[in-house]
Amino acid sequence: MNMATKSKTVERPSARPSDLVRLDSVSIDEDDEILPDFEAEVDGQRVWVTAVLERTAVVEPAPGEPKVLVNRRRLMVNPAHLRMRHLASKEAARRGREAARQLRMQEQSSAA
Repeated sequence: MNMATKSKTVERPSARPSDLVRLDSVSIDEDDEILPDFEAEVDGQRVWVTAVLERTAVVEPAPGEPKVLVNRRRLMVNPAHLRMRHLASKEAARRGREAARQLRMQEQSSAA
């Protein structure tokens, strides 16, 4: 059997309202960020979160509908379904870009 052509879909049970908390109340370390692409509820309507910002989130109410900005206080999420990323990797990428920029500037000034 070819595993590449066979896929298995696992249905996640919907979160009970008691499992949901406001997104702005989820505590995370200051060096972490919440990764996008998770399900949430806004005013009882299920939405898909495509980006998490400082005080807001970008949500897609339904596939193909325009994305909207929603305050994190209005988003109800199941914290067990959230994924986090340590910001050190983001900071390391920024330092790498800065070092490359410095090197280009140094090469340009020595060529002149």
